[in-house]
Amino acid sequence: MRTNKSAALHSTMHRVFLSGLFATVVLALVVLAMGPLSLASPAVAQSSAPPVETETARMAPVVKQLEISGTVSTPQASQISTSVEGLVSEIHYDSGARVKQGDVLLKLDAELQEAAYAQAEAQTKRAAAEVKDAKRRLKIAETLAERNYGPKNEKEAREAEVDIDQAALEAAKAEQKRRAAILERHELHAPFDGVISERMAEVGQWVEPGTAAFELVAMDKFRIDLPVPQDYFAQLQKGTDVALKFDALPGETVPAEIGALIPVSDPDARTFTLRVLPLRKSLPIAPGMSAQVIVRLNTGQEDVVVSRDALIRYPDGRVTVWVLEEKDGETKVKEQRVEIGLAFDNLVQIRSGLKAGQRVVVRGNESLRDGQSVRLAS
Repeated sequence: MRTNKSAALHSTMHRVFLSGLFATVVLALVVLAMGPLSLASPAVAQSSAPPVETETARMAPVVKQLEISGTVSTPQASQISTSVEGLVSEIHYDSGARVKQGDVLLKLDAELQEAAYAQAEAQTKRAAAEVKDAKRRLKIAETLAERNYGPKNEKEAREAEVDIDQAALEAAKAEQKRRAAILERHELHAPFDGVISERMAEVGQWVEPGTAAFELVAMDKFRIDLPVPQDYFAQLQKGTDVALKFDALPGETVPAEIGALIPVSDPDARTFTLRVLPLRKSLPIAPGMSAQVIVRLNTGQEDVVVSRDALIRYPDGRVTVWVLEEKDGETKVKEQRVEIGLAFDNLVQIRSGLKAGQRVVVRGNESLRDGQSVRLAS
C-alpha cells in the first residue's frame, strides 16, 4: 500500500517538473524572440505612431467677414392690365409661361372698334378727296384771275375752301389715329421679358383698366436687398469684396458687387439696406429665394492665422492647437492654448499662444495626447 502511494507521488512530481521545464523553455524562446524587437523599440514606436497632417502658422492680412441673409428680388415685377375695357376673347399664355417683350398675352373683343376704325378710315379718304377737289377749283380760279375773268374774289373763296377742307382732313386723320390706338389697346402686350407668375383673367370675362389680368416677373437683373447694422455703413462702398451663396447652388460661391447703399431703412433697428448684384448671368434662382451675402472688410491689420481645422474647442471655452516638436529624434505633439480672433476664408486669426512658423496639426488631431509621438501622413 505504501509502495503504491510512493509511486503515485513520484509520478506527480515528475509531471510538475516537466511542466515547469516546458514553461521555462517557452519563456526563453519568447525572450529570444523579443530581444531584437526590444533593441528596435524606438523605430517600432515611431512606425506605430498615428498619422497626422500639418500646416505652418503664417502671417496674413486680417479680414472681417460678415455673413448676412437676404432675399432675392427683381427690379421688374408688376401686375399688368388692359388700358381699355372690354370682353376677353382670347388668352395666349398661362401661369409659368416665359414671354418676350411685345408678346400678345390676351385679346379683347374688338368688333365694334374695328367698325369704328373702318368708318374713321373712310372719313379720312373722303376728306382727302375733298381737299384734292378744292385744290383743283382753286387752280381754275387762279387761271381765271390771271386773265381777269370771273368775280375778283373767286380766288380768295377757293383758297378758303382749300383751307377748310385741309383742316377737315387733319381732323379725320386724327380721329383715325385715335381709333387705331383704341383698337391696338384691345391687345395686351408683355411690357418686358419675364415669366407669368399668375394669370387672373379668363375668356369671357369683362375687364377694365386697373384690374390686373397677369402678374409678370422679370427673370434677370436679380438683386439681393438685406439690412446691415449702421456700424458698417462707412466701411462699405462700391468695390468692396462681396459674394453670394444660394440654397439652389449648394457648395458654390457666386461673385457679386455692391449695387447701392440705401442710407435710411429702419431707424428703429439702426440698419440700412445694402443692395448686392450677382455678376453671373442665367442663375437658377427666382424672386423670393433666400441668399447668403458674404462681405469681406479689410481691417488693415496683419496677424498669425491657421486653418479652422487646427482648432480644438472645449465646452469650457478653451481653444487649443496641437504643435509639433522634434524631441529625442521623434516627432511629438504638444497641446497649446491659443486666443482666437476673426474667422475668414476658412482661416482663424490667432491673437496669442502661437507664433508664425510653428507647425500645427490640421488632420488627425481628434484624439492626440500630450507628448505623443506622431508621423506625418504622406
